[in-house]
Amino acid sequence: MKCPKCGAQIKRFDLAPNCRNCGVHIMYYTQEEDLMLDAKKTELEAASARLLLAKLRAAFISGKLQIMRTVFVLLSVASLLLPHYSLSLSFPWWEYSLSVGALGIYNIISDSFLSAFFTLGKLGAATALHTLTTASFILLIACALFLIISLVFWICGFINIRKTALMSFIFSVPAIICQLTGTVLSFFAVTLSGSLEHISAKPFFGGILSALIIGVFAVSGLLVYLNPPSPVLKDADRRRLEIKEKIKNGEMTYDDIPLPIVEEIKTEEPAEKKKRGKKK
Repeated sequence: MKCPKCGAQIKRFDLAPNCRNCGVHIMYYTQEEDLMLDAKKTELEAASARLLLAKLRAAFISGKLQIMRTVFVLLSVASLLLPHYSLSLSFPWWEYSLSVGALGIYNIISDSFLSAFFTLGKLGAATALHTLTTASFILLIACALFLIISLVFWICGFINIRKTALMSFIFSVPAIICQLTGTVLSFFAVTLSGSLEHISAKPFFGGILSALIIGVFAVSGLLVYLNPPSPVLKDADRRRLEIKEKIKNGEMTYDDIPLPIVEEIKTEEPAEKKKRGKKK
């Protein structure tokens, strides 16, 4: 170890706080420089934090379109709970009712109805209805997967607003197609159930409503892609970020920049100006 001032060699087990050669306090000699360096780093990191907040604001709440996207992406997920149709099975030894939707999938698993549901496909006349119902559930699961991917891109919107909005739109389109196809199958299932004994189906049109909600979310994503909002930053923060990038690239060092790095011009608020005018 060497003295930070005179460069004299200090023995490893020398516990004296001062250098024996020049007498400077070893611990506090560079304290001021270290504090200035920390202050410069803090100022630049604060600018980066404000940039992140500006990106979050631009992606989610910067305007009516962004707020509408936030609302409809939540409604899109909730719309998966809306049933396409309900299926009622009534036999002398067994009765069961099932809604063809996200809750229906949960009920099949939780109520141990899975084996009985597959048994339904072996009942001759009910085979076609069983096939339509199974296809509806598969389409619903596919819709949920596409919607989850779209939701992930929406959440990551602050990283790159334009690209994530486009990807969100792309994955929302097959989700809409799945819901519309499931709706068509539900009409066939309801029509077919009318000719079956002990089995009845009732339409609920949840697929159409869900497709419309997801469609609004998809269109809003396309509009954001065509006209993406920009993060709002002060000029001082932009200059700080430019300096930080130059330091990162090795074009500058912390010793080359002053403290404060950027002087901000304080402007009076309108309310303060009015108070001063009244005093005069």
